Amino acid sequence: MWVAERGSPHHKHTNQSADGSGSSSARSPRSSTPTRSPLPQTFVEYVMSPFTYNTITAALAVGVVMLFVVMLFSLIALIMCWKTPKRRGHVARFLVSLAAIPCLLGLQQAILWLVFLPSLGRQQMAATNAAREKRLAESSLVSVGDRVPQFSLTTVDGDEISVPDGGNVVVIVFFATWCGPCRMELPHIERIWAANKRHEHFRLLVIGREESAETVRSFRDKQGFSFPVAADPDRAVYSLFAKELIPRTLVVAPDGRIVY
Repeated sequence: MWVAERGSPHHKHTNQSADGSGSSSARSPRSSTPTRSPLPQTFVEYVMSPFTYNTITAALAVGVVMLFVVMLFSLIALIMCWKTPKRRGHVARFLVSLAAIPCLLGLQQAILWLVFLPSLGRQQMAATNAAREKRLAESSLVSVGDRVPQFSLTTVDGDEISVPDGGNVVVIVFFATWCGPCRMELPHIERIWAANKRHEHFRLLVIGREESAETVRSFRDKQGFSFPVAADPDRAVYSLFAKELIPRTLVVAPDGRIVY
């Protein structure tokens, strides 16, 4: 298997949102979450580049061809010298070559599946995340540390929710019923709601962007969700936070500042 070297890895997208990017939130460089040291992965990615993999594959291919030639000549010599004492050496060379060929092929496959493809996947995922974060920053109107824009919405159950809600943590989720990644995210939002809904200072509001109240109510009931949901048919609330990209999740601290 030969791999073409890439000029840029930004062509691969995973878990795209309805607007062309993955699940997003209002983030800034200040909100970056510490992660494990990337040195081991970086070393592997540096060593096992497409060029390195193609070089190893070429070397193994040359080795297989040479072994095949040795095996073929050993077989011919074995047949010609069958009744002579030299046949023992030809038999040994033939058997060694015959056994070594699948070993080299297996080594190439092991490097491909256990080293190169995982490394390539990490590189492409990192590139995808970087592109998503860049587009998120370009489309967001608020960032971590900003005060949340004030708004009020009435849920489909008739409850009015105002943001900021002094002294309470508020989780705001923007979604659309036709958005695939939104549908994947909402079960997790439901679990968050189930675990925290009895907390005195916890609020959650799921907002259907460009959806009617009847549509979001029907969707919630059909999916078996119980979290509060409201409609934002004309993007009046959504436009306070961003220009595009859903699903979009924000967390507002009790002091009214966006922390995620």
